[in-house]
Amino acid sequence: MEMDWHRIFFSDHPYSFFIEILIRTPLMFLAVVLILRLTGKRGVQQLSIFEMVMIITLGSAAGDSMFYEDVGLFHALAVFVVVLIAYRLIIFFIAKSEKIEKLLEGEPLYLLRDGRMCVNEIGGSEMGADEFFGELRSQSIEHLGQLRYVILEDTGKLSIFYQADDEVKAGLPVLPDDYNKKSQKIEQKGLYACARCGYTQMLQHADITTCEYCKNTEWVKAIDRKRIV
Repeated sequence: MEMDWHRIFFSDHPYSFFIEILIRTPLMFLAVVLILRLTGKRGVQQLSIFEMVMIITLGSAAGDSMFYEDVGLFHALAVFVVVLIAYRLIIFFIAKSEKIEKLLEGEPLYLLRDGRMCVNEIGGSEMGADEFFGELRSQSIEHLGQLRYVILEDTGKLSIFYQADDEVKAGLPVLPDDYNKKSQKIEQKGLYACARCGYTQMLQHADITTCEYCKNTEWVKAIDRKRIV
């Protein structure tokens, strides 16, 4: 069976379309760079949801016009212009209305206050507990008592505010070896942290103790080590 090398490497297009792609690609690449330059200087972590949608839209329009012969370059450029105009209009309305800004860009959410997690946000639609603990571990945090506040910004980035060394208190450990020792049964008297919200409480020997804040029944021995940077 003879191999059809032309079909393998060039599909059913003529060789001349390969040269056309070499022309289309840099033109569309420069067009995308120009449009993004006109939207302003922002890093990837600073992008809001609607800005990410804008970039995906530009990428789709640019990509299709780079190697689909039935998509004209002016069609893609028309998409670029419309997207840029829509972006500028949205920015204008965001500057005029706080409600529109919250709707399109979201608002900062507290994930932790004074060593205790905000359970309505963690474990819900905003961020899971495992993901939250992973982010804290990446910042060399061992337990929640080392923290004053943690805020989820509208860009998806965490802003972390630490306790001063002399104000660190016992809190829920986030290291897997410590956290996985959680249990409903309290074997010995001591200071424990709720495994769900981080609330700390001095507990006596008991089979089941319910957290007064989140009604959870699993507890972990609280630790109070200071943060080492």
